Amino acid sequence: MPDKSCKIAQPGVGARCGYANTSYVPAAYAGRAVPAKPAMAGSIRRRRSWRRVLAAAVVTGIAVTAAACGSSVNSTGAAGSGSPGAPEKPNIVVATVPAEANAGLYIAQAKGLFKKAGLHVKIETVRSAQAVIPAMLHGTVDVDSGGYVTFILASAKGVAKMRILAPGFALGPHVNEIVVMPNSSIKSPAQLKGKTISVNQVGGLSSDLLFTALAPYGITPAQVHLAEMPFPDMPAALAAGKIDAAYVTEPVVTEAVKKYGVQQAVDINFGATQGFPLTGYAALASWVAKYPRTAAAFTKAIKQANAIAATNLSVLQTVLAKSLGISTNITGVMANGTYPTTITPAQLQRNANMMRQFGQLKGPFDVKQLLGG
Repeated sequence: MPDKSCKIAQPGVGARCGYANTSYVPAAYAGRAVPAKPAMAGSIRRRRSWRRVLAAAVVTGIAVTAAACGSSVNSTGAAGSGSPGAPEKPNIVVATVPAEANAGLYIAQAKGLFKKAGLHVKIETVRSAQAVIPAMLHGTVDVDSGGYVTFILASAKGVAKMRILAPGFALGPHVNEIVVMPNSSIKSPAQLKGKTISVNQVGGLSSDLLFTALAPYGITPAQVHLAEMPFPDMPAALAAGKIDAAYVTEPVVTEAVKKYGVQQAVDINFGATQGFPLTGYAALASWVAKYPRTAAAFTKAIKQANAIAATNLSVLQTVLAKSLGISTNITGVMANGTYPTTITPAQLQRNANMMRQFGQLKGPFDVKQLLGG
């Protein structure tokens, strides 16, 4: 029986414990063929090939959008707070848990897109997303770069009325995986039944995605044991035998492959969870009403940055390495998700529906209210 002493109890809503699984998005999965179940063992080479195929596909679909956004930025130029149509609040604070999902935020800062939109953005790094919404309510944080589940739960519980400003990130191949040690007795996904698997939040999005990914193999939520811990702590716990498998996200997946030789048991990005929308940027509805031009300027800069992240792999890798403090040897081979420029009600509703399925929501929730509908 694995040692479960690594379990960490942290109350609150939203992503917590290390890299946000907020490590999202492509269009809704409806109408597309369900891909075959993934093979057991992954590799760095395999992730590289998936990344290149994904990048090529995204470039084909978004290159025109990126070019349009770029010309718009150049023609607009920087706007001062005293200029007509300038942001009402040029100095804003964006809180985030460091993760690949925030590439749009990092690129907008690094490439001066916020500045060109008339904004001075301070990126406030937090260990856990649970304190961000209270900080927003107290006026010390303006925008939350986090998981859609956080925004939905806060709104559904009446904690805060949220508005999504821009999409952030969605799953792609091998971005989130259930991994095992190379000498593990687990040789097929079905053998995860009865095992202890780490997640970064019990009762959160990672456990919901885990349960959904295991369902095709005949495994119910009651048939696995969950251990809660930060993503960066999972590989060592796996190597020490404290858990049987780990639900990890990039860049931890690639770091674990390099250090411990972990193997893929399940790629979360398939079937019902393929292209799942994970993260976005949101503010209080009252803040958006008070500072509409500031909100619009932020949205514009993030969408431009997401278009760059989706089409310029070199910029994406360089900015992520610098912003996350990891080697380009990791960002050069790690899997990348997608960075959408739009989020539809149908796509966002997937989060609310999954939350209701696994008990985070007690009733139906219409996500249109988060999009201003």
